[in-house]
Amino acid sequence: MATNFGPIFGGETVYTSVEKRQLFLRSYQFSRKRSLTERIKRSLFRVKRVVCLRLKSARKFRKLVWFRLRFFFYRRRKFLRLLHSNNISNVSYPVNL
Repeated sequence: MATNFGPIFGGETVYTSVEKRQLFLRSYQFSRKRSLTERIKRSLFRVKRVVCLRLKSARKFRKLVWFRLRFFFYRRRKFLRLLHSNNISNVSYPVNL
């Protein structure tokens, strides 16, 4: 409980940590009754947020797949070009005289 030390400490009431916690919890509004329109708006907002996140992650995944495929084909094409250019330059053609 609160104790009062009188005029020595200026007449202030000193609270223990448990009492401070109780005062804080009493002053805090944990939940309040929401109207039907508020509840509907809130649930629609949550649904919209989830849908947007899923679409965003699907787009990211699609981008990643296409990036990897393009990168793979680019490297493959570059490798084949190098391979064919070396083969063409190393082949000696017979000269018809």
